[in-house]
Amino acid sequence: MRGENITMKKKFTSLQKMTTAGIVAAAIMGTVAGTSYSSAQFTDISGQWFEQPVKDAAAKGYVDGFEDGTFRPNEPVTRAQFMKLVASGIGKKVETVEGNAWYMPYIKALKEEGIVEERFNPGDMNQPMVRAEMAMYAVKAVDPELKGTLLEATERGIVQGVGNGELEPMGHTTRAQAVTIIERILDAREGKELEVDKYAVSRAEIEKTGSNVNSMLGLQPQNIGQTWSLGQGASVTLNQVIVADPSDENDPYWAYIDKSWWPETADKKRDIVVMAKFTITVDESADDNVRLYAYQHFTLYDMTGPLTVSRDNLPGVIPFRKPGTYSGFVAYTIEREYTNTAGLTFNIVGNDVVIAE
Repeated sequence: MRGENITMKKKFTSLQKMTTAGIVAAAIMGTVAGTSYSSAQFTDISGQWFEQPVKDAAAKGYVDGFEDGTFRPNEPVTRAQFMKLVASGIGKKVETVEGNAWYMPYIKALKEEGIVEERFNPGDMNQPMVRAEMAMYAVKAVDPELKGTLLEATERGIVQGVGNGELEPMGHTTRAQAVTIIERILDAREGKELEVDKYAVSRAEIEKTGSNVNSMLGLQPQNIGQTWSLGQGASVTLNQVIVADPSDENDPYWAYIDKSWWPETADKKRDIVVMAKFTITVDESADDNVRLYAYQHFTLYDMTGPLTVSRDNLPGVIPFRKPGTYSGFVAYTIEREYTNTAGLTFNIVGNDVVIAE
């Protein structure tokens, strides 16, 4: 869902400390003094990306509004509040308790379902729930056998990006996002097919494996994190392998390419762009003869022209005259079909190294 970026702008907003357990418990569902406020009264959800999920959740009875008729979609959600939302959303019946540990019956219910495994420090329960943690519990609420990673969450459509595939794993979860996630959990548990944000999948894959070659090409990354010697006092490490789709103008990694170098005659549907990110480390013992020929200009596979990487780029040739750490991308293009049989290789320090197969 593209609209998630609206709610994540306040990711550093802090929860005000609640002075009593009663206020904390009341704030979870938005119910005040035992009075329920239906979604028909919400004055702050009309036309928003979260309008329908909020209405659906309110109709099911596991979330409510506030006395002033608002839903307050941008307010952050704590761990305790999210636990209650999940347990209530999936229909777990609990015996409520009073006091600071009011959330314990909900945690117990989720443990029985295999959704929650660890023990929680009571002091952590009133902290804002970050998106990565939310994704973990959401995934396990769908299938307790899963590990609960962001990649699993995005691949299944449970979690989507907050704009252009951005995941913001440490961003705070809002009420609108929490309810939307619960609704997706319920749909997934019923076997419904969820919309998948392919850009979010790509970013989650890169975060987990250092490459998006699996989601883009069906390949497995190789030699990510491998380091090679460039001679005395110098080494090069392969950090990432990123594939961009020239035929998709919304591909977030297509923005890395300097399009002024891409000729109009190039076949963007046939070719892909492979970007390899390297880090070169040089110490005091390196001599001036050590160089990495990291060419930025590559001839397109169909010989129609060159392409460059427009940012985070290594210079064409790096002479190691000064100690330090140098990092950036080098790139080339290749036909999609060719990758099915040959995989991807890169010439590193004079040798062709397999980077995906």
